[in-house]
Amino acid sequence: MARCPTVLLVNPWITDFAAYDMWAKPLGLLLLGALLRDGGCRVFLVDCLQRHDPETQERADVLPGRDDAFGTGKYDKTPIAVPAPLADLKRPYFRYGIHPESFRNKLSHVPRPNLICVTCHMTYWYPGVQETIAHIRDIWPGVPVWLGGIYARLCTEHAQRHSGADRVVVGSMDQVAKALEEALGLSFENRAAWHNLSQAPAPALDLIPSPTYGPLLLSLGCPYRCPYCASSVLQKEQVAFSVQRIFDEMLRFHEHTGIRDFAFYDDALLLNGKVALKELLKRVLRTGLRLRFHTPNALHVRALTDPSWCRLLFEAGFVTVRLGLETTSAERQRRWGGKTDLKMFHQAVDNLHRAGFSSKNIGVYLLAGVPQQTPEEVAEAIEVVQKAQAQPFVAEFSPIPGTPMWLEAVKISAYPLEAEPLTHNNSFFACQRAGFRREDLAALKRLARQARRAVAS
Repeated sequence: MARCPTVLLVNPWITDFAAYDMWAKPLGLLLLGALLRDGGCRVFLVDCLQRHDPETQERADVLPGRDDAFGTGKYDKTPIAVPAPLADLKRPYFRYGIHPESFRNKLSHVPRPNLICVTCHMTYWYPGVQETIAHIRDIWPGVPVWLGGIYARLCTEHAQRHSGADRVVVGSMDQVAKALEEALGLSFENRAAWHNLSQAPAPALDLIPSPTYGPLLLSLGCPYRCPYCASSVLQKEQVAFSVQRIFDEMLRFHEHTGIRDFAFYDDALLLNGKVALKELLKRVLRTGLRLRFHTPNALHVRALTDPSWCRLLFEAGFVTVRLGLETTSAERQRRWGGKTDLKMFHQAVDNLHRAGFSSKNIGVYLLAGVPQQTPEEVAEAIEVVQKAQAQPFVAEFSPIPGTPMWLEAVKISAYPLEAEPLTHNNSFFACQRAGFRREDLAALKRLARQARRAVAS
């Protein structure tokens, strides 16, 4: 084995009815890359979701993407056959990302790796993983392929049987480090950082091809245990990263690329990173840099009842703010952990407006289709958000293995949720039932779009 082994990281294709680059980089893979590099490895990344790939854009069979505001945009996509379990939906299905020939060319230009690590985010994107690994096997026969990520963690047995990977990685970071050392034939120089992620280096943002924004992460984990969310399943411990490390990496990325847009990936940015975020933003303000910050993951409403928080976010350059309201039902709010209520919500939105945020920049996530919920409840929530002069966004309920709501979803669904991860797709709406059909969900999304247009105007 070479003294400096080579590891190739691969972010696979998305296969779905719809996909959009809403600040969606494989941050876990980039953190792994930083740990491996600091540990003594050469690290390369091939991102199947790379936008602005010249070879892909030359292909006649590819539908081109587009660039939107603040670094977001549509992926290039190629029509593919709809998997049989999803055929009932009768919608076009796509492979999102670079063309397969471009992927193969990128693989062939990487020095022969000692190990290839593939990730996967959504459980129902596994066909993209299968195709990705099949091409890897063809280009690099004999090189071991390991699969990690959310799909591997939540659907381990399915991934072991169907992904095509040699190993599905699901253990603690200590266990992962030990397995990697054995596979690569070395002892990591930064073993302490694998044991304590707060000592880990910043994610390897320099590996991102043709970046249009930068991902940021101040913390891991969430103090709440919402029954529909897998955050506490995937990350049981809360970890805080160094403000200095994040600040230095952000400035370095900005200086090297000229990029001004940064998105926070934290599950509980205003709770876990309360002290750290304030310090980070104060440092940004002292530099005089005019950066733009976005929060695609929902912010906790409770924290924004403090007007000083809202003023600091606005002054530091926050542009896209998303709030996690989920429901306006008081009973459901209590059963989901009591993390917010309508009084807090109205106070938070009022504080954001007073701080200077425009209504078009304040988005509010509302869950639709959870067990025992009615379309009327969601429609009422949309109206509440619109009257508060904020933008309602309907988030279709997707059953997630390991969460408290999973067992309830399995009971009411007419589809094989446990055996077939494709049925977890939120567009498929496997938990439809009498009184809440796919047609109702589509009508609620139209209602939310109308409300957003009304608020924006």
